[in-house]
Amino acid sequence: MSDYLPNEVIIDILKRLPADSLIRCRCVCKSWYSLISTPHFITTHLNFNLSKPKTQHQLLFCHYDHNLDKHRITLHSSNDPFPRNHFSKYLNYSDPAIHMRLLCLDLEVEDKGGFFAYPSDFVELDCSYEPINQISTIVGSSNGLLCLTHRYRNDSQYQYLYVLWNPSIHKAISLPVPDLRLNSIRHYALSHGFGYDPATDDYKLVRVVYVDGSVLPQVEMYTLRSGGWRYLTAYGPANVIADLTLSVFMNGVVHWLAQTPNGEGNIRNVIVVFDIGHEVFDEISVPKSLEGMEHLNMEVAVVDGLLALVPCNGNEWELEGEESYSIWVMREYGVVESWTKLFDIDVGVGLRRVVGFTKNGEVLVIKGGKLLSYEPSSQEIFNPHIRSRTESFYLNTYVESLVLLNVADGE
Repeated sequence: MSDYLPNEVIIDILKRLPADSLIRCRCVCKSWYSLISTPHFITTHLNFNLSKPKTQHQLLFCHYDHNLDKHRITLHSSNDPFPRNHFSKYLNYSDPAIHMRLLCLDLEVEDKGGFFAYPSDFVELDCSYEPINQISTIVGSSNGLLCLTHRYRNDSQYQYLYVLWNPSIHKAISLPVPDLRLNSIRHYALSHGFGYDPATDDYKLVRVVYVDGSVLPQVEMYTLRSGGWRYLTAYGPANVIADLTLSVFMNGVVHWLAQTPNGEGNIRNVIVVFDIGHEVFDEISVPKSLEGMEHLNMEVAVVDGLLALVPCNGNEWELEGEESYSIWVMREYGVVESWTKLFDIDVGVGLRRVVGFTKNGEVLVIKGGKLLSYEPSSQEIFNPHIRSRTESFYLNTYVESLVLLNVADGE
């Protein structure tokens, strides 16, 4: 059939197919195999998926399942990832004892194992193969490509295993070991950022490492196109990014919340930014009312495409200063005066951190080791019965892509 259709028509048809179907289509003939594997088609397919209405996008959710002793990564609706009728729709409403069943539903759900014991409203991704099953942290994700890391000790050094994984095509590659080795007898503060550079059509991972409390860090970057690490000549931020601070990527820039000493024994909270295209650091001011707080207990996030600050109170036994409950957004990127407080999260004492936001306006938070869905307008709280360590939860928008398809397997 392809002999009678122009190449442009074939591309227009194939770009609409899901990734797993395109993998099978490569077996139809040599010309289709070559076409689907080209960078041009991979980009065309990605752009088509990105152009779909946001309501059709999915959310990628990760947490550590203590019952199964492994990380679980699942896909959910971006509008309502944890529906309130998830459990009740399994009930028989003609049952004479339905009222008693409803009263005891929470206990029944806990006994069965929580949200994921009811097989609907999510799709589980296969994490059983090496090296995905070794992951402990998701650094970030972009265009359907996930950057994963796991720390392990090798003699007197701490090493980090890095993996790029595209679940849509069931492909992962291990990255080479970074040049900077972390000796266990020295103190390090290490943070990561991951994102996509459209100018070079490249995916980049940056490491910012402070050694023994040094003011200026060492900065390394891995690029998928080069397949290797290199030190950056640009000066790293003089601000101190705490160890394993979470980052967000937007507008071609990685963002971390950091502190900088003012030389008088006081500190100033700022957002450190790194432009992955120009490979330069800069900073963005936080709201004036938060600038001088010694223990801010917040982290950066993205809310409806806006840079945000959200609560991150850590573990109860590690908490310093007052707990944070407020959501702030920067209405106009880079304009300090546009910082606006949206609302406070009213779930009572013990809010640990914000995991993410849904398209229907709900906020997913962690309290007491449990994931809760909070509706700001009504202040209603829904418990989807998902428990785990606070730091194991991850949520981000997910889009199918063919990224990594034309990259050689292995390291």
